[in-house]
Amino acid sequence: MLNIEQLNAFVAAAEKGSFSAAARHIGKSQSSVSISVNNLELDLGISLFDRSTKYPTLTVQGERLYQQAKILLRQAERMESYALGVNEEVEDTLVIGIDSLAPLALIEAPLEKLGQKFPFTNVKLIKLANNQLANAVHSGEIQVAMMFPDEGVPEHLDFLSCMNVEWVCVCSPDSSFADMDVVDNETLISHRQVICSGLMDNSVMRTQSILSQDVWEASDQDDVVRLIEQDIGWGFIPQAMLGDRQALGTLNVFKPEFNLAPMINSLDICWRTNIQHGPAAQFFIDQITELGSKQ
Repeated sequence: MLNIEQLNAFVAAAEKGSFSAAARHIGKSQSSVSISVNNLELDLGISLFDRSTKYPTLTVQGERLYQQAKILLRQAERMESYALGVNEEVEDTLVIGIDSLAPLALIEAPLEKLGQKFPFTNVKLIKLANNQLANAVHSGEIQVAMMFPDEGVPEHLDFLSCMNVEWVCVCSPDSSFADMDVVDNETLISHRQVICSGLMDNSVMRTQSILSQDVWEASDQDDVVRLIEQDIGWGFIPQAMLGDRQALGTLNVFKPEFNLAPMINSLDICWRTNIQHGPAAQFFIDQITELGSKQ
């Protein structure tokens, strides 16, 4: 019967080039590594190493089994990691809500770290408008939500203001706005504006951001950007969405007459009041908070 200690000694010897180096690597004696490899060879009935030279080298069969042994060790590590997570009551699934106005780029780094820290937790991302997010958190459908606050956070939610999001006015390079240093209010009002539908559900941001008498709506910010790039209209987007678009020449940033100062809104992370977070949810909240503190 194969055991993990034998496989570990075999893989270490194959990768380090000698039994002595393998022993140092895994913190065992050389004789222990040698015995483990010998026993593995006896159990399998084949020679894994050619010992006719100064340093042992893998046989043809050893080369093939080396790859299989690495896979088995990774699987064993995953089993141990999963069992540890179960014992620590790590969530099987974590549902994270994101305001439809917020680009995913804002939380990509925390999500990546979450996946690395909790590889067995399935993460589900849901984009909803502000009021829908609040209801979903209250009902327990969503454990944690990133949202732009409206007039006030509902009583049944706790929250942290975690980061500031700067917004910019953009247009297509083909737009008549593209060559203007400042676009006056009358021009903005008379030209079509493209907005994310979630803007209509946030009374604070709706008042700040909707100017035109001719408005097109899209349910997702990425679709808003695509419509603006096609010169369907102008719009407000989070600066984080500019990315390479400005450098590639698909979007132009312009200054509106009504607000020459930076336009900034706070993005909150919220959860249901009096709830005990699981390890994954708490880790995500901590990562978001840390990210916001570096702004």
